[in-house]
Amino acid sequence: MQPRFFPAMYWFITFITMIFICGSTLVFANDDERYVNCGNLFECGDIKDVGYPFSGSDRPDYCGHPELKLDCTSDQDLEITIRKLTYKVLEINNQSRTLSVARKDYAENICPTLLLNTTWIPNLLSYTSDDHNITIYYGCPAQGAPTLANSSQFPCTAMTGYFTAVSDLSVFGSFTSNLIISYLASCNDRIEVPVRDSALQKISSTPTVTQLLAGLKEGFDFVWSADDSLCEECKSSDGKCGYNQTTAAFSCYCKDGPRESSCQQSPTATPSPTAAKSPSMSSCLLLFFSAGVTLEVNRKTA
Repeated sequence: MQPRFFPAMYWFITFITMIFICGSTLVFANDDERYVNCGNLFECGDIKDVGYPFSGSDRPDYCGHPELKLDCTSDQDLEITIRKLTYKVLEINNQSRTLSVARKDYAENICPTLLLNTTWIPNLLSYTSDDHNITIYYGCPAQGAPTLANSSQFPCTAMTGYFTAVSDLSVFGSFTSNLIISYLASCNDRIEVPVRDSALQKISSTPTVTQLLAGLKEGFDFVWSADDSLCEECKSSDGKCGYNQTTAAFSCYCKDGPRESSCQQSPTATPSPTAAKSPSMSSCLLLFFSAGVTLEVNRKTA
């Protein structure tokens, strides 16, 4: 003798089954792919919880500004390349919006193969008041270098270098400053590299290559300004901050699509491909009733 089930029991069994099949779909089907991905935070070594305006790793390009893409090396060193220059990232402070970096090409050697100025930076970055430039000259005459405080000559392969920690040469007096200006004018190249004020003081008191390299390794700071007020507005509306590289503008990614600055606005684009491919509520309901009808027919014929 087969046990008898009330119709309500069949519907209950069907409902439980549909929860396992469609439950996750009904909750997450409308979550925009960009909203989900830009919720990921970047981690590398000791540097963690890095979000907008940076991208890299689990954060696709649309999650950050194109000039601020991070890379985590196999040694767990965090790096960023800005205008052809690669820097080691020492710290990222989200509160002060400060990016602390040191030039990678000066990590061990004062004579890099490619001479590039650190001053080539995008508009969204700026220096702090604690940053001071050290001027380094290359291809200088081996003879005739002035012997001055705060300055020093050094050898490079097939050329001679010279650096000075003084930005205003007039402090040496007109005669000496004219001598050094004449000498430096005969050098082939010059670049400027920022150091912190504390490092500058050490270099000035002990102007050696060893002290200069130590100061360069300590790095310096950038402050970023990347639509920060729009990002705060976006986050307060439960959105994720990002960057639309097609329009070259800030984008606020919401569960149902991107906005200009807040999830309280109307969508500015169609849903992401991931959301569009997810099964709809209607298809789950159709499956629910179809299964119920099947169970009811089987019950009557049992």
